Amino acid sequence: MKPDAAPDGPSLTRFRLWPRSLSGQLLLALAIALFVAQFINAVLLYRGQREQAEAQIASAAALRIISAEQRLSDGRSLGPRNGGDRMRRWRKNRRTQLLDHNPVNAKMRPLPEIAARIRPMLEAYDITPAKINAGLMQKPLGGANIIREQQGDVHLIPESRFFVVVALQRDDGRWLSVRVNGPPRGARVGMWLIAQTLVLFIVLFIPVVLLTRRISRPLNDLRSGVAAFQSYQTAQPIDVRGPSDVAELITAFNTMSHRIAAMLDEKDVMLGAIGHDLKTPLAALRVRVESVADDNARGRMVSSIDDINRTLDDILSLARIGRINSGPDASPEPVNLTALIEMVVEEFEDIGDDVRFADHPRITLAVHLTWIRRALRNLISNAVRYGKRARVTIARDERAVTIQIDDDGPGIPDDQIERIFEPFTRLDGSRNTATGGAGLGLTLARAIADQHGGTLTLRNRLSNAGDVEGLTAILVLPVRKPKP
Repeated sequence: MKPDAAPDGPSLTRFRLWPRSLSGQLLLALAIALFVAQFINAVLLYRGQREQAEAQIASAAALRIISAEQRLSDGRSLGPRNGGDRMRRWRKNRRTQLLDHNPVNAKMRPLPEIAARIRPMLEAYDITPAKINAGLMQKPLGGANIIREQQGDVHLIPESRFFVVVALQRDDGRWLSVRVNGPPRGARVGMWLIAQTLVLFIVLFIPVVLLTRRISRPLNDLRSGVAAFQSYQTAQPIDVRGPSDVAELITAFNTMSHRIAAMLDEKDVMLGAIGHDLKTPLAALRVRVESVADDNARGRMVSSIDDINRTLDDILSLARIGRINSGPDASPEPVNLTALIEMVVEEFEDIGDDVRFADHPRITLAVHLTWIRRALRNLISNAVRYGKRARVTIARDERAVTIQIDDDGPGIPDDQIERIFEPFTRLDGSRNTATGGAGLGLTLARAIADQHGGTLTLRNRLSNAGDVEGLTAILVLPVRKPKP
């Protein structure tokens, strides 16, 4: 069976809407807040501009209505005194009319707010119309200018594409109608808002970027220091810098790491002393056992002493595995894993175990040789002991080297697979050499995989009918140089 495929690259670099880094989250939060603030500002500005435009239109319409009422009261005409082209342009653009019908029709968009603004202005001049209507109408093509008279001259002034028609019903039932230039377009306001937003982004983002870099750099150092301490459990002081809170956090971590490293050093010294104190009497006991006349009794004693020595070695190795940078195998070195597996397999073949390793190309990886050899021996030993045979394969891709060991044993219940990695855990409950050791082999192998940044997993191998055919151990080592 092929080993589990490593996760594909795109899934690891998938685009995330919310960034994971502190600086990215701060910048994105600032951008969102600034966008919301500018949106609210645009809404308020639009409403203010609209109210201002309504006030201007209402004022202009009221003044023209008041002027027209005064002209009508004086018996004068509503049009200009001179005719000709000026009269035609005036009638076309700024027409003030006295009509028998309401010029604000259903085709126009009603503007009740304009009418509401005009009424109090007219009442201030004792003009109380029965009705006031206002509507918005689109200008005909070619009507893009209005005419303003100033000192006898006619000026063409650009205007919007709309007219506001205001009509009031007089006491005689007729309608006095005026046209006022409609509200201007808001393109300039939109461009001004865009420019304002860009300026705000530049002004705010530069200090925020500098601040987040000042915070994130020491935090990144702290994260790297925590990861290094977790992997190698040696105190590596981190430079104290950044804001006071971050600096105090780094100082506290440096103090804590030094204390923990000192405790671990004391533990190593204590374990070394225990190992020496125990192995010395065991060696003496082994010598005395040789004098036992009964061969069967002597063999059982020797086997028990060897079992105690192996268990003691496993306990000491498991205690030291968290600090592989302090032993003789401190620095990782390029190792031909294919040749290493062949050597371990030959060791089992020499004692008659059914272990096979197919031919594979040379695969080199920087690892801690002593520990990887120990992990392979433990995994193959478990496969031979419980599965009668072991089949070893190795494969490499761009991200990892995968070593797979298959056996033909009864497998492990799915709910017990993770528990089997706990120290001194064995499913059969025994502790004799015929069925296994003290239950530290898998624990030690997984600890070695973890120290190399890899993983060790177990899974049942199933047949086509769904029956368990054996157990598969998968050791994955990343293709990267471990930190020294």
